[in-house]
Amino acid sequence: MYCILIDDDAIFNYVHEKTIRNLCPDCSIKTFLSSRQALTFVFENIHEEVKNHAYIFLDINMPELTGFEFLDEVIKVLPDFLNQHKVYILTSSLNDKDKQKAESYLGLKGYLEKPLDKEQLMQIFE
Repeated sequence: MYCILIDDDAIFNYVHEKTIRNLCPDCSIKTFLSSRQALTFVFENIHEEVKNHAYIFLDINMPELTGFEFLDEVIKVLPDFLNQHKVYILTSSLNDKDKQKAESYLGLKGYLEKPLDKEQLMQIFE
């Protein structure tokens, strides 16, 4: 299994990586503090490193590209990206407009509030 965490908050990335590792010790996990670096990684490596689908957990409010801008850029180049990978918005935003915007992305698997817990991950990984 392959997981990508994209969040400008190092503490949340650390906590989420540990939570995933507790459930899946053999998972490959890649973390990014920069949405722009994550975008570059996706364009350059996603097809080579990820043979099947990846689980991608994406924050909304980030300085370089918001989570929505990240998705827009990926979809421009890789239109089937949301159907090929399991992408979740993972945010502390309780803004209804953010949730509505997330629902407009066909293929997005969910809108989750931080922090991820073991029970949520167990359901996601089933």
